[in-house]
Amino acid sequence: MALGFSTFFNTTYLFPSNPTFVSHWSSPLAATQLSTLLWILIGEVWAFSSWLFEIETWSITKQTIAHCLCSYLGMTPLAILCGWFPLNVRWFGFYTLVYTGAYIGLWLIEMALARIKVIQLNQQLTNQRS
Repeated sequence: MALGFSTFFNTTYLFPSNPTFVSHWSSPLAATQLSTLLWILIGEVWAFSSWLFEIETWSITKQTIAHCLCSYLGMTPLAILCGWFPLNVRWFGFYTLVYTGAYIGLWLIEMALARIKVIQLNQQLTNQRS
C-alpha cells in the first residue's frame, strides 16, 4: 500500500499513506507508526470475521451475512482513520458501493468454486462405489 501511495502521488519519499494523511502527523515516521497500527487492526478485523465461517451450527447464508457485516463495520472506521477517503456522504456511499460490489463478486467466485469442488467430490464418491 505504501509503495502504491508513493508511486500514485509521485513522491520522492516512501509515504505510508496519502500525503494528506501524512501531513496530519509530526513526521513521516509517526505517520508510518500509526499506519502500521491501523494495518494490524485491519488484519485483526479480517482474522476475526473469517472465524465466523468456523461456526458449524450456522448456515452458509448466516455465516456470509455475519462476515460481511462484521468486516464492513470493522473496516469502515479503519478506512476513514487511514484517510482512504474523505468523510462525506458522497465518498462514504462510493466506498460502500465498491465494498459491497467487491464482496458480492468475491462471494460469487467462491460459491462457484465450491460448487465445482462438490461436483468433483460427488463424482469421486460415485466412482468409488462402482
